[in-house]
Amino acid sequence: MQLKLESLEYQEQAIQSVVKVFEGNTRNTFDNATSEGIRSNFSDISSQELQQNIKSVADENGILPENIHLNDEAELSIEMETGTGKTLVYIKTIYELFKHYNFTKFIILVPSVAIREGVRASFQNFGTQLENIYGLKPNVFEYDSKRLSKVSNFIEDQHPQVMIMTLASFNSEDKILNQAQREDLFNNIPFIEAIGRTRPIIIMDEPQEGMDTENSVKQISKLNPLCKIRYSATHKLVKNLIYRLTPYDSYKNGLVKKIEVLTVTEKNDEASLKIELSDIQNKSIPQVKLKAWVQNNSTGKIEFKVSPWLKEGDNLGAKTNNPSYNNYKIDRIFKSLKTGKWSVVFSNGAEIFEKQIAGNLENIWALQLEWLIHRHFQKSQKLKVKGIKCLSLIFIDKVANYMGDDPKIKNLFAEKYKQVYPDYHNGENPAEEQIRNIQGYYFAQKSSGEFADNEGGVKQQKQIYDAILRDKEDILQFGDKVANKIEFIFSHSALGVGWDNPNVFNIATLNTTYSETKKRQEIGRGLRICVNDKGERNYDESTVEDPERINQLTVIPNETYETFVTQYQEEIKSIYGDANAGAGMTHNHKGKDEDKVLFKKNPSDDVQKAFKKFWKAMAKKTDYSIAFDEDQLIVNAVERINKITIPDYVIEASSHFVKEFTEGGREDDFAGSETVKQKAVFTPLDLVEEISENTGLSYTTLFEIIKKIDNHQEWVKNPPRFIHEVSGIIKDVELNEMLRKIEYNVNGDEFPFNFKDFEKNIDAKQYVDTPRKGVFDKMLIDSDVERRFSENADGDSEVVCFIKLPNWYKIKTPIGDYEPDFGLVMKRKELKTGAENEFYFVIETKGTNDINDKKALTESEVYKIKCALKHFASIGVEVQYKAPVKEYTYFKTEVEKTVSV
Repeated sequence: MQLKLESLEYQEQAIQSVVKVFEGNTRNTFDNATSEGIRSNFSDISSQELQQNIKSVADENGILPENIHLNDEAELSIEMETGTGKTLVYIKTIYELFKHYNFTKFIILVPSVAIREGVRASFQNFGTQLENIYGLKPNVFEYDSKRLSKVSNFIEDQHPQVMIMTLASFNSEDKILNQAQREDLFNNIPFIEAIGRTRPIIIMDEPQEGMDTENSVKQISKLNPLCKIRYSATHKLVKNLIYRLTPYDSYKNGLVKKIEVLTVTEKNDEASLKIELSDIQNKSIPQVKLKAWVQNNSTGKIEFKVSPWLKEGDNLGAKTNNPSYNNYKIDRIFKSLKTGKWSVVFSNGAEIFEKQIAGNLENIWALQLEWLIHRHFQKSQKLKVKGIKCLSLIFIDKVANYMGDDPKIKNLFAEKYKQVYPDYHNGENPAEEQIRNIQGYYFAQKSSGEFADNEGGVKQQKQIYDAILRDKEDILQFGDKVANKIEFIFSHSALGVGWDNPNVFNIATLNTTYSETKKRQEIGRGLRICVNDKGERNYDESTVEDPERINQLTVIPNETYETFVTQYQEEIKSIYGDANAGAGMTHNHKGKDEDKVLFKKNPSDDVQKAFKKFWKAMAKKTDYSIAFDEDQLIVNAVERINKITIPDYVIEASSHFVKEFTEGGREDDFAGSETVKQKAVFTPLDLVEEISENTGLSYTTLFEIIKKIDNHQEWVKNPPRFIHEVSGIIKDVELNEMLRKIEYNVNGDEFPFNFKDFEKNIDAKQYVDTPRKGVFDKMLIDSDVERRFSENADGDSEVVCFIKLPNWYKIKTPIGDYEPDFGLVMKRKELKTGAENEFYFVIETKGTNDINDKKALTESEVYKIKCALKHFASIGVEVQYKAPVKEYTYFKTEVEKTVSV
């Protein structure tokens, strides 16, 4: 089995964002990138040009200036939600950087063995497919201090080299790479210095995992990188952010699994399990000390510890720095006359008593495992017919509870597996051998043979290690003849970052302490879209309901839903400034749905009648055709290219005579300076080849353009800069020409009329009540702009009905399907005759009313809007398309311009 390589639009956008940062750079050759036997990455774009490219790319990707964290370091940040293919993105970026600029030296820096193995496996899985696409197979190897010949090849070879390294391989002076006194030095210099002379591009995978410490920054600087590119879903330090794919974007667009949080705690268990009444002080004002989960300001770790003295009115969330307790304000501290016991009553109704201790977590673990196994079997039976194997992942608190003398969790799992198994297998009982075979684990093991609660050594458990980390594809196969029968994977912290599997459908977190692992990391182990036994990804249709969904991840924590989501949203807010940037979550408590929201059709006959007529008008499907007027493209391109002016490329020589050095610095005399204009040497064929690669135009067309260019003096000033500007002009002209010539025609098909009552597992922020004019009594919304539009439309006397269009109403465009936001029917009365006419509108809401607002709209959004204008024009005059629209008042103003009564 081999995982199939896909071409996904969002991944290509992330890849090309990095490529564009280097636009204007001269292509590397043997002559400009080789010196003294060392082949290096060569760059001649200035810091200012790099900064301008970074700002331009970030702006194109819709990143606000304050979020870029712009600085003058050659360092880029790519932020992608876990499970969206970050590793594959940077691997393909390596291929693209070689293709465009002939960069040949790359180092992938990883913080752990788990991540290193994931990277290595990705190169292995996709290597042949990438070779078929790029006609290239780079030399990829893991750094090994015992095989320095590979490092020598990395330094000398002109063929693309990719070295995968951990920080530990060079993070101290005594490491072999740093040693200056050895018999096997490279050209009598330490290997670290020789590597530095290659000016490698460093890919930093999960840099927040120790790569930004003072020592790490110092050691990485010895590698003398041409550029550092940071990839993570959870950046702590952001520099020059050029691309961001948020959890919300991933979730909304179906790029990751949907999430169900299945809680197994009783109501108010947060008080009984998470808080203890530790001490009471009864003076003039009663005070208490509570033992609770306190977050350390400096380390961010959460510890179960005793609070300072608290009185009535104190908020436990503020006192513990833990937002989970924000609803725990002390209302009353008193001693009962009946029982003689002290108790504390909180504002949310929870109450804890003197000498009451935290509950027995083994009971919670048992219930977590029971529901995990239930969900596992439910999903396994549904997925098996599609050739998809279901895996479940269990995070445990400490290894001893699975591998020790008293393996509580292992015993509980076997007990619950035997209990649940017959319900899904015609009353049959599982064999002991079967229970053993379906369990896999990944725990670090010391050389002494003892298992540890951290990563450390892995050689001693090689068989399980290989099965889970190295043989990721084998674990996806199932059947009687398959050797790898693992379905349930037990792990400690070592799988917290760097490992995931597309077919993890269930995750349980069995911890005796409040989880210090980031919620996004916990969830991230199972977010990838699943694959079948042929290696093909299986996506859900956008209209699928929750019970039929394939890509559904169930998370089973041992804390309340409110605690879990609060922590998740706090993490999202700290990164994005908005808690709503995170993925939505379905909440099930002990397996029962409690938060389903029912969307009912408006009972008004007028509304439903008007909507059916409206839908008939807009349901027509179209196809598009594109025809290029090559002559016009050439004319337009030449006209704009001839206006290009390139600043002179100069070198400055200046002279200073140093008179003396003082405590305040130095004194010198400036003797003058001179600048010398430089001219480049190049051939027209090189120019044609570069522009053709950047734009897709044929050599024949480009020769016609070049023959008509008359500003030859600009070429020689700075050819890479000239190529960069010409390529941008041609791509813009191509886009405009495509828009000018694209034609939409009705193809005879129609979108079905498929509207009935439905339920969704969403919270109140994701819908708005529309009882008067909505086709349904509630409207799904994605933003505050959509909320305000819905509220205004529902209160407008001229509106007959309106609807948030379903996500299966898609308009085809050359750059992907487009989904407009709202459909609306308006009725107006003629003043002269008194007759009423209905008018039909489709509206695209955005954060602007101006289609030329590049801050609010990306190029693809503008292009799709312009294509939609042509689509609606082709289906008839009945439906008017308004885009972009920010305020409802602006929409009404536009209506006045186009509707006459």
